[in-house]
Amino acid sequence: MSPAETVLAIAVWVIVAVAVALRLGPALRRHQPVAVPPYAAFTTHPTGARWLACDTTICGHMTTVHTPQPGGAYRCTGCGHTKGDQ
Repeated sequence: MSPAETVLAIAVWVIVAVAVALRLGPALRRHQPVAVPPYAAFTTHPTGARWLACDTTICGHMTTVHTPQPGGAYRCTGCGHTKGDQ
């Protein structure tokens, strides 16, 4: 094999290797771990607030935050319904 043929064979192998690397690159990068989303933002509730079951269908009878009202009642922060002393 002459030196010119050797250089040509090496050049062909380099071109093939670069083409394969470009073709496989996106497939190999897909397996990297996904970035972790930011943490949830937590809110503080007013002093004396309680988690109570809401008695309305608006809140679906689910447990929601109720804030204290004068006279010992609690008001739902979801729908505004007032419950008696709990």
